[in-house]
Amino acid sequence: MSIPVDHQAAATEKKLLSSTATRKPRIAFFGIFGIQNLGNECTLQAILHNIRKRLPGVDIYAISFNPDDTRRRHNLAAVPVSQQSPAGVLRWGGLWRGPAKLLRISFRILYELMNWFTAIKTLRGTHLMVMTGTGMLTDYMTKASGFPYHVFTWTAAARLAGCKVRFVGVGVGPIYGRLSRWLITTALSLADYRSFRDQNSKNRIKKNGFDSNQDSVFPDLAFSLAPNILHRRLNDKRQIRQVGLGVMDHLDIHLWNANEHQAQYSAYLEKMCDFVLWLVEHKYAIRILQGDAKYDASTRADLRARLEKRGIRYDQAGIIDEGSTTVEELIAQIAEVDIVVSPRFHNLLLGLMLNVPAVSISYDPKNDSLLEGVGLGKYCQPLAELDLQRLIDHFTELESRGDELKPIIEKKAKEYRNLLEEQYDMIFGELAHLPTKSIASEPATRGPRGLHEASR
Repeated sequence: MSIPVDHQAAATEKKLLSSTATRKPRIAFFGIFGIQNLGNECTLQAILHNIRKRLPGVDIYAISFNPDDTRRRHNLAAVPVSQQSPAGVLRWGGLWRGPAKLLRISFRILYELMNWFTAIKTLRGTHLMVMTGTGMLTDYMTKASGFPYHVFTWTAAARLAGCKVRFVGVGVGPIYGRLSRWLITTALSLADYRSFRDQNSKNRIKKNGFDSNQDSVFPDLAFSLAPNILHRRLNDKRQIRQVGLGVMDHLDIHLWNANEHQAQYSAYLEKMCDFVLWLVEHKYAIRILQGDAKYDASTRADLRARLEKRGIRYDQAGIIDEGSTTVEELIAQIAEVDIVVSPRFHNLLLGLMLNVPAVSISYDPKNDSLLEGVGLGKYCQPLAELDLQRLIDHFTELESRGDELKPIIEKKAKEYRNLLEEQYDMIFGELAHLPTKSIASEPATRGPRGLHEASR
């Protein structure tokens, strides 16, 4: 998706940076926003709906990897996570190579100091910074200088600015590097409240040396999306059943080199082609689902090219591939299908919210935790060990049990929404009574029961 330049961006950032005090509660939302991952945008959209419902007119803004995108999607003021240093500075050779390298290092240090200064100044007068869901606690697909460093920087800057920090419904992915581990666990230790989106995340961070025993587990924040955007079409009279098929390019730079990744990717796509052929032969319509507008587009194109080599044309086989660049578009597409099969976490989650049974091709245990929570834990298998016959067996069994399982899924989705209401009441409730003073010096409060405690 092409993002046009917003000429108001600089003015918005300047306004946020210059505001050092406010007479009404001011809240910042930090997350992996603006990178065209629709799951992350679901998360922000959900928490914005709930803060605006509770505190109309509250002063809110986002800290985003692409403020222009965030502003347009969510009608929300936004500032960048960091200022990027100019590329190609001082690339001299010969006798000047050494001095040029030293100057580049000096410039890098200067830019990082400027980023810290900007972060602290931005957060002055902000009462609360919410580290908002999204799988930010990981160095998967990045290094310590990526998400771990940004999370640490803004958490530390918030505390230096006198701002409370709350990690709300965060996911924990793989953490490979020692520096990544230190940055993430130190950031968590600076917060006055933490909750994780599943027990697996809580266990993961504990294995990485952080004591999470007192922290809560709540459902993923996307379960609290505004109900009015969750329209489900009744397809009971449709003769040809439609399957929502998600695809993705799973890349873990810490596990595979380029050749190994290409081999894994090719094997995965061939098995997905085999599954599509099986669906076509058994008279199913297929709708390709996209969870990430940046990365999934190339995988969709690769899948189509491979199918065409096998003689499968989308227009003849009843395969719909429209793409999606907004949460609303993705929801509308999932609302059309009878069952979801996908590796994308939020493809599965949105399906469950629309009472659509789901099969997971899991690239991370978070998918398994999600389906286990609604009674579908047996319908998962690892992406790296994808077995076609097992996938077909999962699909056919789940489809046959649809009428039995849908009431369970619907009940769980409502339960999750209610649990998230409890959490929102706790983390935002105190702000409703403090329109003219800061809460930065107030003591931390304990949260409600949480998901794992409520299920005991």
